[in-house]
Amino acid sequence: MIRKNKMNIEELQKIGIDTKNAFFNITDGTINIKGSYIEKISFDAMHTSNIKEINIENSEISEIYFPKENNIKINFLDCTFKNQIIARDLIFTNEVYFVNCEFEKMVDFSMTEFKGRVSFSIAKFKDEARFIKTKFLAEQQNNEIIENDFEEAIFGGNVSFSSTEFKGRVSFSIAKFKDEARFIKTKFLAEQQNNEIIENDFEEAIFGGNVSFSSTEFKGRVSFSIAKFKDEAIFADISSINNKLDFNQVEFNKIKFVNTTNKQQNSYFFSNSTFKSIVNFENLTINNLVFYNVAFENIVNFDNTQLNNKPIFENCTFSNQFNIEHKYIQYSFEDIEKQKDYNKLLDYRDLFRKLKSNRIAHHNLIDASELRVQELYTRELELKCKENKSLKEKIELWQLLFYRKLCDHHTDLLLNLKWLVYVIALYILLLGKIFIIYPVCIMVWLVCICIYKTNNMQFILSFIIIFITICDSPKLIFGVSNLFLDNLNWWQNLVTAVYMITLGLILFSIQKTARKNSIVPS
Repeated sequence: MIRKNKMNIEELQKIGIDTKNAFFNITDGTINIKGSYIEKISFDAMHTSNIKEINIENSEISEIYFPKENNIKINFLDCTFKNQIIARDLIFTNEVYFVNCEFEKMVDFSMTEFKGRVSFSIAKFKDEARFIKTKFLAEQQNNEIIENDFEEAIFGGNVSFSSTEFKGRVSFSIAKFKDEARFIKTKFLAEQQNNEIIENDFEEAIFGGNVSFSSTEFKGRVSFSIAKFKDEAIFADISSINNKLDFNQVEFNKIKFVNTTNKQQNSYFFSNSTFKSIVNFENLTINNLVFYNVAFENIVNFDNTQLNNKPIFENCTFSNQFNIEHKYIQYSFEDIEKQKDYNKLLDYRDLFRKLKSNRIAHHNLIDASELRVQELYTRELELKCKENKSLKEKIELWQLLFYRKLCDHHTDLLLNLKWLVYVIALYILLLGKIFIIYPVCIMVWLVCICIYKTNNMQFILSFIIIFITICDSPKLIFGVSNLFLDNLNWWQNLVTAVYMITLGLILFSIQKTARKNSIVPS
């Protein structure tokens, strides 16, 4: 039972605890104090009194002093510390707990070693907190207790864990950082053991001020799920397990991912997240970049950044400039054709449509034209994969196929001109009016069969046919004049009628393709 009397208060004073009014007991080297006001605690006197453990609950402490090396187990619960705690360059060999405690002034544990478990869970730091070059050396043991626990801690002033080393697991889950937070050259050394626990937990943490994770090392998994970065944040030169950083349901304000060493190649995965202000991926080499259900509400820059693989965007929104090199979002028809899943094709088309609209809004009409073409590629493949197509959809599919082959959806003028040459040459052959051309007819048809393998040869031969026709009877090229000739048989009339329709379509496509921004919707 905890009791209060004058003799025992004097006994407390002998072992380094100054108080005028305390409820306590001392049993087998353990001090238990509750609901008291303590003027000073000096751990030097406790060591000479063979005290092994101190438990203080629901009390106020004015001053506290630690020796160079402390082996007493410390447990403060629901306590308030009225003045600064300066505990620099010390060694704590036993467990240290400040659970649901309030620190009204600055706390400094810089360059101190904690060899046992440490807990500042639900602690409130009203002023600056320093854990610079601090070593948390507790070993990983089981999945039941976190070795270094800052869960639900509230940091009211600046906080620094720079050059700090966490040997065991760490939890800053639901912690609140109201001012600047620094994790520069911090080492999170707990290694991945199984899938039951996150080694470095920042889930639901709220960063109210600037935050820096620079030259930070994560040997185990790290989670920022449901975290909020309300001010500027920087992730620079991060070393992580499998070189992977995963952000799920995270809210970013101004954020920068940067590499200054040109060595680390990370992968970044963002899901169900929001970027409210400017996003910078700067001077990075990224292996994989995935955005799933992400909202970009401001400018996104990829300055001097190289992507080893095309980024993946699924169900994303783009509200401002998305400055990524077009080559990273450029897909050929063959690239998209590899995707056989109908729903994935829908996602592709949605992405190309949104990026196209983004480019149009910011007057980048050339890239918008390319994205419009990719949108049409995807639409064609959607229709191809779709079962039970309507008549309208069947016509649309053939139309998309026709314009892709003819002019790559009005973006390839050279392809358009080639088809003009081919069609004119083929008409001349089928009309059979220029007999000098017959010796090369068979050769031309063979070339036509091998159109994709001998494209240049086919073009040259077709041009030769047209040139001979121009020299001999140029009016044949203008099929309309041939309709009024009396010596055409039924075959020639049929060929001429089909030729006129085809020529009209090609000429219409050429003039449309020649207008650079014609495919960009107004």
